Amino acid sequence: MTVLPAITALRTAGERGDADAVAELLAPDVVFHSPISARLRFEGKAEVAALHRDIFAVLADLETTEPLVRGDTGSFTFRARVRGVELEAMNVIRVDAQGRIVECKVYARPLPSLATLFSALPPRVAARRRGRLTGVLVALATRPLAFVLRAADRVAPKLV
Repeated sequence: MTVLPAITALRTAGERGDADAVAELLAPDVVFHSPISARLRFEGKAEVAALHRDIFAVLADLETTEPLVRGDTGSFTFRARVRGVELEAMNVIRVDAQGRIVECKVYARPLPSLATLFSALPPRVAARRRGRLTGVLVALATRPLAFVLRAADRVAPKLV
């Protein structure tokens, strides 16, 4: 089966912020690879759908582009805002013979935007998975990094 129908539906769901529509596209054994850390994967339809609820809660103004497709794999780029900071990303998905998404990888840039996503998303996910206190601790650990990288992004180009 071609990946195009799955990508088209995923793009539509993303632009609407509809995690339930994303859930309908996922295979039971889907794996989502985090753009934030190679050590973090989300596995299974329920967990990946819940992750998309968290993602859509922190992203604003999400817009996608036309996909590139080859065989069972396709990709599309998107732009969104995280806490007012523009994020650019590429979503690469692979589908099974039934056209369900079995793997998703997201690559994001620029680094200050990724750091802002890092300060917004993991605390929310941690609170959902491990409790509110863990979410607060993760937020305390991640927010300084986002601040430093946004500040460096403003200053470094003037010095180079």
